Amino acid sequence: MSATATVRRPAVRRAPSPRPQPAVKRHRLRVIPGLNAVKGRRRTPELLAILVICASLFVVVVGNTMLTQGQLRIGRISTQLTQEQAVNRISVLNVAALETPARIQQAATGLHLVQPAQILQLPSVPLDKELPEIRVVPAGAQ
Repeated sequence: MSATATVRRPAVRRAPSPRPQPAVKRHRLRVIPGLNAVKGRRRTPELLAILVICASLFVVVVGNTMLTQGQLRIGRISTQLTQEQAVNRISVLNVAALETPARIQQAATGLHLVQPAQILQLPSVPLDKELPEIRVVPAGAQ
């Protein structure tokens, strides 16, 4: 061997040149009549079941929403009813206090109203005849 050694490079393999592929005979695709109709019929029951389930869930949600709104409305009306009943009780007590005979007599005495000594009945007037004309004279002129 000599003092100078030569380094060999590894041989680089080249990709084989593309060989022409033999022509593959392709089969023509064709539609089998009636196959699409069978697939559609197979999925229809499942789709129908899913649709019925979704519709029933939607109806339940709408029903619960309406029920909740009704309960809220009833709660508000109940609160208003309680308030109005309290106002009514106070009003009834006030009216009862104003209707007492002692209070009415006191108010009449304050207005200088007295009971009459005697009660005169007014004569009955026939409704089919005209009444005589009433003559009004001022208090200072007689």
